[in-house]
Amino acid sequence: MLESVGLDDHTEQTYRHLVARSPATVADLARLLGVGDQRVRRSLDALVGLELAFVEPGRTGRYVAVDPRVGLTTLIHARRLELERTTAAVDIYAAEFHERMLRTDPQRLVELVEGPAAITARLTELMAGAKEEVLAFDAPPYVTADQTASRSEHELLARGVRVRAVYATEVLAIPDRADRLRGLVLLGEQARVLPRVPLKMVVIDGRDAVIPLTASAEGTRSIAALVHRSRLCDALVELFEASWQQATPVFSAEAPETDAHPDLGEGEHALLHLLHAGLKDEAISRQLGISERTVRRRVTSLISRLGATSRFQAGAQAVRRGWL
Repeated sequence: MLESVGLDDHTEQTYRHLVARSPATVADLARLLGVGDQRVRRSLDALVGLELAFVEPGRTGRYVAVDPRVGLTTLIHARRLELERTTAAVDIYAAEFHERMLRTDPQRLVELVEGPAAITARLTELMAGAKEEVLAFDAPPYVTADQTASRSEHELLARGVRVRAVYATEVLAIPDRADRLRGLVLLGEQARVLPRVPLKMVVIDGRDAVIPLTASAEGTRSIAALVHRSRLCDALVELFEASWQQATPVFSAEAPETDAHPDLGEGEHALLHLLHAGLKDEAISRQLGISERTVRRRVTSLISRLGATSRFQAGAQAVRRGWL
């Protein structure tokens, strides 16, 4: 039971008897354990070294167990600190390993994965090992089946892993996808949209990026690049962060980056942001929780107030006036 803190079976048995019968001599413990004095003495020396026991002052040869709530807790804390230092060293050695790979065999930094099943399996494996954050660009067609992708993300969010995703606005025009996205946001995903995402991508903990390279007519990716820790992977994270800053939040209470302009009425600021992001009336209706008829009426009113003749022109005018 106590092997993880450095006690072998015999030392643990010695400690157990000492806890129950302190103070005790080597001979007392040897008789209880049915072993020789020398073996008991080695175990006692180990317990004293671990500060789980001490020699009774003024009574040479009599050993006393330290209160386990103090001794074992202190020992466990010390081992935990050692493990934390070891864990930190993993990142240092891994960085040096990847630096060597970059110098000696750059091709190993990018791995090609072929076939939808293989891509799904590798992505699921990487996401299962995520510890801090998963970033994603998402747009049709898709690397994995909905059910598999949803299950993986549910597990991530349940484990407290942060998930941020930027979606192409066309995703919100697909009812099933929009409903799935709303559910993920309710579970904790942070989602934003752009009229267009630069590529399809998933980045795990800033170290491994999966990028589909080809797509079949049926919409399933057949080859993906797995980019391991490298400056290329860092650049992909930077690309995501730049896009994230420009994107508009969806299905959440997350406020846009700018404050509402005093010339805008209640709800008009959010509507302008969604228009600027390229969302259609149906998607805006889902996001704001109002009917499509109300969306069309408000959009028409905004276009008129801005002196524009189209949605695109309205967005440009809103930016020019400082409404966005």
